[in-house]
Amino acid sequence: MKLACSVLLVCLAAAQTEDYPRESENALQRTTPAKRLFPEDVPCGGYLWKSEHKAELHMVAIYYFFGSTDYGKGKMGLYPQSLYHAVINEQRDPPTAQVVMEGGHLKEVKIQMTAKEYQAARQCFPGN
Repeated sequence: MKLACSVLLVCLAAAQTEDYPRESENALQRTTPAKRLFPEDVPCGGYLWKSEHKAELHMVAIYYFFGSTDYGKGKMGLYPQSLYHAVINEQRDPPTAQVVMEGGHLKEVKIQMTAKEYQAARQCFPGN
């Protein structure tokens, strides 16, 4: 069961359409309590969720929603917390996410956001 749940979450995170490729900068959607993986997940600012369900995810994860707001058409990015890198950019309101690949491997998830939003989401970025 744990393996099936982990595989499902990885597939959800990796599922992309050509409309919203993960390597492009994508505007994030605001957090809402109805859109989270587990009831215990906590918001990091207004756009990111932090999940510490290590039994199911096998990692501390940060995730976000982006793309279409039409029912069933939005996308989710879910990656280990250690891969997130925040960049303060006052022109990024709402914040944006971009998956950075290097040699076919995931290098980092770059989040560009205003200084105000960074302060609200700071607990999601322990390495910054």
